[in-house]
Amino acid sequence: MKWSLILPLLFTITFLIAPIETQSIANSFFAETGTNAGFYSRVNQKGLDLLSDYLKDRVNRFMAAGDLNFNISSSISPEIKVALLSQRVLSFDETQFRSKLESQPGKGLQWTGKSLNISVSTMFTIETNAGELIGTAPLLIENANIDFLLWTGVNADGHLKTDLVTCKVSGGSGTLQLAASDIGQLGEEWPQVQEYLNANLDQIICPSFHSELVPVVSNRLMNTPLSASLFDQFFINYGLLGPVQFDSDKILLKHRGNTFGILRQGRTRLNDFRLPFRAGNLEVEAESGRMVDFLISNYTLGSLLFWMDQYRKFDYEISKTAQNNSALAGYLRTDCGKDDICAGTIFPALKEKFAAGSVRSFMWTTRSTHMYSNPIEPVAFLTANMAVEVKYDEPKFLDYVFKAKLRIDKFKLTDVSSTVEGIDANSLEFLVNALIELVLNDEMGEKMK
Repeated sequence: MKWSLILPLLFTITFLIAPIETQSIANSFFAETGTNAGFYSRVNQKGLDLLSDYLKDRVNRFMAAGDLNFNISSSISPEIKVALLSQRVLSFDETQFRSKLESQPGKGLQWTGKSLNISVSTMFTIETNAGELIGTAPLLIENANIDFLLWTGVNADGHLKTDLVTCKVSGGSGTLQLAASDIGQLGEEWPQVQEYLNANLDQIICPSFHSELVPVVSNRLMNTPLSASLFDQFFINYGLLGPVQFDSDKILLKHRGNTFGILRQGRTRLNDFRLPFRAGNLEVEAESGRMVDFLISNYTLGSLLFWMDQYRKFDYEISKTAQNNSALAGYLRTDCGKDDICAGTIFPALKEKFAAGSVRSFMWTTRSTHMYSNPIEPVAFLTANMAVEVKYDEPKFLDYVFKAKLRIDKFKLTDVSSTVEGIDANSLEFLVNALIELVLNDEMGEKMK
């Protein structure tokens, strides 16, 4: 994979995205119509399967801790009242239990726990016309299936919020394992108690599964910051352009994706979202077979380079004091031995005009694409326009980190203007090549480390 951006140094940066009307992407949720995402993040079914396994492990842990909590009471009929209070889990068949997490188009996330077999020590109170029965007995739940429907919305501040829409328990049965004498005391009311238990398994099971599993989905899957720090004073905007998109077998998030800088006004920090270009349309690729896909556009990378330029990250001074490089210091001398190579041998006229001197070169980005080279004396002897093509080499995305090396691939000099006779475009090109090899490419390679 090899990407290239047209990045003229010493200019107002341009990219492969054509500059059109300006755009300010602040954190107010839902952008204006026609705003495109800077990058997408997509969770595929393999990623959901990984979380399914984690949710099963979570169930195993809170069952092992004995934490299935419920406290319910109800009047089954005018003659029968029942109250149940859990104490601890006695047994849980983790070998039979299955966990599955899926995306339901337009509905949200559905988690299903199948074949729940559990026994819970339960305090009970049963009031009938025959009297009050109080005691402790195991509540046995067999072959129950739990279905969660979760919906992730976006708060007013732009953060995601995952809520439980419904929790249903289907199939299976619940039996309060009373002693034979207790069942005999209840007589004809006992079948009604059993029927009540089977009809209200969701009240017994759902509260604990809700409190244990929904935060896991919210924190480990449906959680994204508003922004993230990149390096120096640069940040990337994770804000969403619209609701979470639930599709078949995947979840898609459309992020604003612009890089921005931090402005300081006294003690106040301001996020500057202004950019002189807009995001183009980024086509969502087909299923990759991976757990998670991040699809990043030129807009995201281009906005990073734009703000690096605004903060003068592409400015250079090349001199014997700016670089700790003795070989370079020798090249910059205007006077050297006849067998040596230096600025004075490359530009003989420079030696005659500035004997025993040392060249200092300053390069910075401006709107008018110039490279300025100045000697120590405050008089410019050479100016030129230089357009540079910079490429991303060795792009890698590993452990959620994108890294690449910037490298100057090509340059073009125009409008060479010299006040020293004998210095022309050919000799300047030789000098620029040397500077790129000795200094600039090493510096550029570290910009996005």
